[in-house]
Amino acid sequence: MSKTATLTTAARLFPLVLALVSSGLAQSATETPTSCTFQPVQVQTDYTAVYGINNRGVIVGTCNPNSGTQWGYVLKDATVTNIAWPDAAFTSAYGLNDYGTVVGTYAKTLTSTDLGYVWAKGIFSSIAYPGALATYPQGINIHNTIVGTYQDAQGAVHGFLYSGGKYFAINYPNAQSTIAGQINNNGVIAGAYTDSSNVEHGFTYRNGTFTVIDYPSAANTYVSAVNNNGVVAGTYYDHSYSTWVGFVWSNGTFRNIVDPSAPTQTAVTGINDGGVLVGNADYSGAGFKVIGCAP
Repeated sequence: MSKTATLTTAARLFPLVLALVSSGLAQSATETPTSCTFQPVQVQTDYTAVYGINNRGVIVGTCNPNSGTQWGYVLKDATVTNIAWPDAAFTSAYGLNDYGTVVGTYAKTLTSTDLGYVWAKGIFSSIAYPGALATYPQGINIHNTIVGTYQDAQGAVHGFLYSGGKYFAINYPNAQSTIAGQINNNGVIAGAYTDSSNVEHGFTYRNGTFTVIDYPSAANTYVSAVNNNGVVAGTYYDHSYSTWVGFVWSNGTFRNIVDPSAPTQTAVTGINDGGVLVGNADYSGAGFKVIGCAP
């Protein structure tokens, strides 16, 4: 299993949880619009994962250029820039802002602890939540505010926000674990938490207030992204965990996002202000970009 696969599994299973619906929130689901256009994103033929897109259409993700190695990448138009922490065996790129600053993780070996980084104009800086066993930066906005996840000394998982040189923990009340996945320019955070029954729930969070977002009748819901218009993107899972489907959510209404090539295994990981979505499907080792789906 690649480092990316390990992190993806962990991100889906160890913190993503939620089974509440915000009070007064009317939720409904609609089918994928027929106007949706899916375009494959494949940086390497072996494996390409897509995790984020900014308002300039620049994409970030992870690829396996050769056996035993994993790099992050930035895809701008048709130009690929590899991101590899010096002397690290594995580097992943999870998020970027409109200035092209990237956040992600690196590890010296497959089994070593994951550490966080910020990459700006070719220069790396490390980021580590104080006292954490591992730190996973996942999102950054134009104010260079970073959100992500860290694992404490007891192994528990928490979200965090980093701004102005200070770290702040983000924990959904009474949750087993909390993930903060992305932050928009208005300070709205997208993420997920796991409740006491090991159920995953999506949420948005701003100024101390959580809004829970659960896909109707799903076993688990994970919110991965929110754009500056407040449109949320994520993925929900059935009770067998063999089927997962992407979605967008706006003003209480869900819309399914389904790659025709992988109708039961489509995960949406990012969205920009133009409604362009990115994600991954379980076919050909490629990610995708999709237009015409988001409201």
